[in-house]
Amino acid sequence: SSRTSLSGSGGRLQFLKSGNGHWSYGGVFVWKTPGLELNDIGYLREADQMLQALWVNYRIWEPKSFYRSINLSSYQYAGWDFSGNHLLDGLDANGHITFKNYWNAAAGTNLNYNVISNTMLRGGPVIKMPGNLNSWIQVNTDSRKKLEIELELQHSVTFEGSGHNINLQPEIKYKPFNTLSLSFNPSYMVSYDELQYVSQTDYGNQTRYIYGSINQKVLSMSFRVNFNLSPDLTLQYWGQPFVSSGKYNDFKYITDPMAYEYLDRFNIYSSSQISPDGEERFLIDENIDGSNDYGFNKPDYNFQEFLSNFVLRWEYNPGSSFYLVWSQS
Repeated sequence: SSRTSLSGSGGRLQFLKSGNGHWSYGGVFVWKTPGLELNDIGYLREADQMLQALWVNYRIWEPKSFYRSINLSSYQYAGWDFSGNHLLDGLDANGHITFKNYWNAAAGTNLNYNVISNTMLRGGPVIKMPGNLNSWIQVNTDSRKKLEIELELQHSVTFEGSGHNINLQPEIKYKPFNTLSLSFNPSYMVSYDELQYVSQTDYGNQTRYIYGSINQKVLSMSFRVNFNLSPDLTLQYWGQPFVSSGKYNDFKYITDPMAYEYLDRFNIYSSSQISPDGEERFLIDENIDGSNDYGFNKPDYNFQEFLSNFVLRWEYNPGSSFYLVWSQS
């Protein structure tokens, strides 16, 4: 493109009913036009969106038998782009309870359906995607205590057998005294996705959008220290060893991205079409004429890193602070 600037608009319309009653409800409509660009003053992950949501919430705050409070919520949402594509519909329900001993538990689930993606093919046409069902559950002990333990389990399933993942995130927080807090937060995720982007290339007068099935594992362990040396002087440290691996198979290319049947949207390369070229690359003979038509690098990976940040904050005057930051990655 020869463009040197972008222009667009974004905004939000919202109504809300709240107050002292048990019920509250509201709705919101958010838009971001295709030319909206805010990254010079903030962070905008994606434009070209119109999003609508309605929600209703019911709260019980009078303590009874075994609980102190209960909160129940449900949502309906939908999205479009400015080309008129209806991107998704969704439903969500969740609940939270605080028990008499100040332990908390929460759970929720959300369903996404009628899903169309205008970014999946990375500059290509829109593609119809399988819907998904995501669920989570969380339990934590009394946050007023010196020792607090939290456990969260997340699980999602993508329809048509095209994906799933499970993520376990325990967390331990310890406050030996008021000015010092320690936390340890390991996380382990296992996932499978049948449509993971690999590459794209030209073939004749067509573009081949190449995808693969990926089995992925991610392990991380975050730990954090907050130490208040005085009301004006604080130390913060955060560190995280991170390990991730992904292994690909069943490479495929998109044939009819809006086909009604899921399996008609792509074609899996046969053993006659795909062959390894050493340790780092695959070659494709799509028309099986004995001559390679194109190729792509093997996307398997095994990645390890250690991230850490150290921050010293000194408020030398009210409202005026000095920061010393050290970061490693």
